Amino acid sequence: MVAKLITLIYIYDVDDDEPLSETLPAYLIGEDRALFVSEGLLWAHEVRPSEVDPEYYVGSNENAGIILAENVTGSAADAIPALIERWGGMTALNFIVRDLVAAPLLELGLTI
Repeated sequence: MVAKLITLIYIYDVDDDEPLSETLPAYLIGEDRALFVSEGLLWAHEVRPSEVDPEYYVGSNENAGIILAENVTGSAADAIPALIERWGGMTALNFIVRDLVAAPLLELGLTI
């Protein structure tokens, strides 16, 4: 899995007269998905290239997105490259067993 470091302009309320926005470092996965950290949340979100500057990407709360983790400390550069490296070396079955099934059980002190 290859990820490209990008600058993301995230627009929160597109319909407001003066929409709120945030400029964030993000990692582009594929052509239209980005991973980024905002307010301690790790997001995977749909993005599109900016019409004004191809070096920037735009995302908004109108597009599909999912929170992957909460209470993320540090920057996107601290958390995301390690995740991409880990996930890139996994098969789908390894991801399901280790990250989706085993990890929550380990937090409860249980094992498979």
